[in-house]
Order: sequence, then C-alpha cells, then structure tokens
Amino acid sequence: MTLPRFNEANYAHFVTTKTFENKKLFEDEACCEIVLNDVDFYREKLGFKLLGYVIMPNHLHLIVWWDVERQKSLTISKIIQAIKSHSARQIVDYLYTVGRRGPLTSPKNSRLGQGTQATHDGMLASLRGDRVTRGEYPHRRMSEQQYKIWQPSFYDFNIYSEEKLNQKLNYIHLNPVRAKLCENPEDWLWSTARFYLTGERGNIRVDIL
Repeated sequence: MTLPRFNEANYAHFVTTKTFENKKLFEDEACCEIVLNDVDFYREKLGFKLLGYVIMPNHLHLIVWWDVERQKSLTISKIIQAIKSHSARQIVDYLYTVGRRGPLTSPKNSRLGQGTQATHDGMLASLRGDRVTRGEYPHRRMSEQQYKIWQPSFYDFNIYSEEKLNQKLNYIHLNPVRAKLCENPEDWLWSTARFYLTGERGNIRVDIL
C-alpha cells in the first residue's frame, strides 16, 4: 500500500462521530449499509479517499484523505456533514418503513430489516429531535417529523505520519474485539480489518493511494 504524502497541509483525518444519545442504531445491519452506501457515494462525489472505517453499535470511525493541492475547497466538515445529513434521512425513512412494508433485503446479509413495527416505532420515538426532511415516494406522502440520528459534533484528529496512520487503523480494527462483539478483527463485517489482514474486499472499496 502506498500511503499518502504527509506534511503540514496534507494529512489524513481520523474522524469519530456518535449517534444521538449513544443509541445503538447500528445493531441493525440495514442502518450500517445505509451509512456505508453514503460514504461510498460521497467518496466519489467529493473526491476523497477512504483508508479505513469501523461501524460500532453507537458510533462511526472513518480515516479519509484527499489531495489538498487539487481540492482546496474540500474540508472534513463538508465530508462529514454530507454523510451524516443524507444517512439521517435514509435511516429515518428505513425505520419508519420497514415495520409497515416488511423487511428490507440485501444480497450481502439475509438478516437485514429484521424487527417488528413496534421495535422500529420505539426507536423512532426515542430519536425525536432535530428536523429531518424525508423525500416523498410515489406510494405514500409523509409530513416532516423531527428526529435526531447523529450527535451534531464530531471528533477530528490529524494523522501526520505513516506510523500514526497504522496506529489509528489498528485502533479502529480492534474496537469490536475490545467491545466483545467478535473474537478477531477480521470477523467484524463492518470494518476494513478483513481487507488489511487478508486482502479480501469488504462491503465497500478501500482506496490504495
């Protein structure tokens, strides 16, 4: 793997962002897929590189990088705001919809969308807060409701060396093991550990710079 050029103006970002009131939204694998799909979409749209990630039940870690000389207007705030804003709308719509129209399906995991209408309604009730505007769909019209999916702030650490990059990658990949969610980092479906340890592509592409 060729690592990015590190200097005072061009470094990778280690980002942590948490769910509203640390709700364990990402125990639902459909919510994990929503977030990863948005990371992948905005990676292409905004032009940043994804070096690593892990999704935990109540938070997300990302390691991203972009060439600041070519993309002078891109900021980490712009990246995280885009991902959080769009994924919030989709998660709310998923929680609202899945209990009424049956489980969502995915070729990657047959367990997506499990849960009852009461389960998802209870989660929605606990997330009421900031306004999230959902799109209109042909089969129904929904009025705006107020929910909070993410905490408004996020933590950003500037990775200034290859040594620090490897340290942060090890940290995020061991998160599920420390939380006793799995025995080995590569066993966790929602991280880049499997890619780095075995070379196997996971849910989305990891950028080789």
